[in-house]
Amino acid sequence: MKNAELAEKIGAFREVLGSIGERGPTASGTSDYRELRQDLIADDRVSPLLPDFVIECRTARDFWNYIQRAFDGDGAYAARSRYIEAQLLPIERQFRPERQKAPGARPAEVRIEYSPVRPVAPTGLTFVADARLAELRAIRSSAHDLRKLIRLCEELNVAYAEGCYLATIMLTRALQDHVPPIFGVRTFAELASSRSFKEAMQRLESTARKIADAHLHQAIRPRETLPVAQQVNFSAEMDVLLAEIVRMLG
Repeated sequence: MKNAELAEKIGAFREVLGSIGERGPTASGTSDYRELRQDLIADDRVSPLLPDFVIECRTARDFWNYIQRAFDGDGAYAARSRYIEAQLLPIERQFRPERQKAPGARPAEVRIEYSPVRPVAPTGLTFVADARLAELRAIRSSAHDLRKLIRLCEELNVAYAEGCYLATIMLTRALQDHVPPIFGVRTFAELASSRSFKEAMQRLESTARKIADAHLHQAIRPRETLPVAQQVNFSAEMDVLLAEIVRMLG
């Protein structure tokens, strides 16, 4: 592919990113995202120059999740547009003969940092299913900011996968204390006693909370035993809770 053609392709990809940043992953023209991205990644001249988010965001939905977390609130659309231009235009200019001497300076990339890549959990499962996390990330609620809830779920997965079972049960309790307002109540005990799925919630309230309290508040003793995966795995009950949140807010 000639340099000018490659520059046009980079420009087209930049326009697609701009559309996604403004109107979301179903905006007109975003169907070209996969093909354009793959063509750019496959070209040895371009691939080393691409920002990490292009490599990591395999679909238009992936990029939408990234860009809205990077730039949210007042002025977000304008900030997204400026950022996309700043990241892609310097690359595009390098393949335009008339612009080769002035590619422009690319500012530091916005990185959405997650916890380190986790190994497979001993059970072969994550604590919170990836599909459920994706559903939570897609929710746009004006009444409830789900960022902390999502982060608690992400940290639960990391803690469980790394064998950090004390942290797993403590994060489980923290999540229980965090979500009651979504259901219009103040405490998890109220939630567990009044909802149609109360059997699963009562197990979280009566068993998971007591295990967490024991590990949180027990002073040092002459002899100790540490929790194992089976003691702290309330993933089924947690999924019932998160599924109900998705149903209510999604």
